[in-house]
Amino acid sequence: MSFAHYTTLSFDAMCYHAARRNYNSAAECIPRIRQAENDFNELLQRETALLEKHGNDLDATYDEHEQLAIIMENREYEIGSAYGPFLQHLATVHILCVTSLEAHINIRAKETLEGRFFEDFERKSLKNKWLFLPRHLGVPGFDPGAEPFRSLSRLVKCRNSIVHYKGRKEEWNREGGVPTFLKVLGFTIEATEDSLNCVKSMIAALANQLHQEPPHWLYMEDGGYFESEFELDIHRR
Repeated sequence: MSFAHYTTLSFDAMCYHAARRNYNSAAECIPRIRQAENDFNELLQRETALLEKHGNDLDATYDEHEQLAIIMENREYEIGSAYGPFLQHLATVHILCVTSLEAHINIRAKETLEGRFFEDFERKSLKNKWLFLPRHLGVPGFDPGAEPFRSLSRLVKCRNSIVHYKGRKEEWNREGGVPTFLKVLGFTIEATEDSLNCVKSMIAALANQLHQEPPHWLYMEDGGYFESEFELDIHRR
């Protein structure tokens, strides 16, 4: 009889905490974005006042308007520059949240499914994995029309719109050039917060149905991702 000592990588935890870090980084971008937008809006107001002063006669305002337009172009660039890292962080949150949920359900399935059964499981979509495995384990599972599964459906849709982005365009937004379809893509703080909550809710709900404690990393600060595991082998000496 002997003990075997193994090390595993908690990839689901790693992706979840990476998503949280990106969420926090996105939130830190907001003051710079607001400042850039406010600076540009002040110039818009100056432009409107200038045109009204001269009865919207562009020729009469040419000299002053040209200088103002140059400054506005620079301020518009600053808005885009402020949004750049913000959008990167938001997109990364959604992608990592889906990756965390995929890793977690795969890890769970690996504990009970072997060989061809696990191979068949791997070919399922993420939503079907989360529907199939709980029922396979003999617990009620999730109602596709209720929370938290509805949030999972929204998250998957959001992730797909990002990783399979097919291009969007709209008429130029006069107020800083920021497209309004960002919200459709889930590029808001609120949408990413929903994605993080979805991960917690799905994983915790599965654990509760199995009468287990949810993974400790769901409620802890970022930490290490290597876990030790001991197995008793009665056939080894």
